[in-house]
Amino acid sequence: MKLTINYIDRAGKVLGFTADEVDELAKRIVGHLKKCGADNITKNQIIQSLFIIKNIQDKKIEQKAKELHIKNPLIRKYQIQIKELSKVGLGAQRISNELKLKYKINLSASSIYRFLKEDEQ
Repeated sequence: MKLTINYIDRAGKVLGFTADEVDELAKRIVGHLKKCGADNITKNQIIQSLFIIKNIQDKKIEQKAKELHIKNPLIRKYQIQIKELSKVGLGAQRISNELKLKYKINLSASSIYRFLKEDEQ
């Protein structure tokens, strides 16, 4: 079964490569995997799997867009730590206290609560 040019062109757009470069990449990956012991992998499967990269890029863009909607600069800066503390089971007031202790910032519990509520959706 020959892979259509459409898939090769689409994969090229995802990676920013030409069709020839995608073809060469797929051949080289197949060769490498066969050297490592994976015998049943074809070039077509490699090209089709390149769309995973596009999916990851889309998720990254979506995450960046979510971050841009956060107006409070302190929440934007410490959003990862706030999410981690929330996953541990801490409430907004306790998260506020932890941020004061660890990072010496004053962030109200109500702001943290609103951020976590919006983040759930």
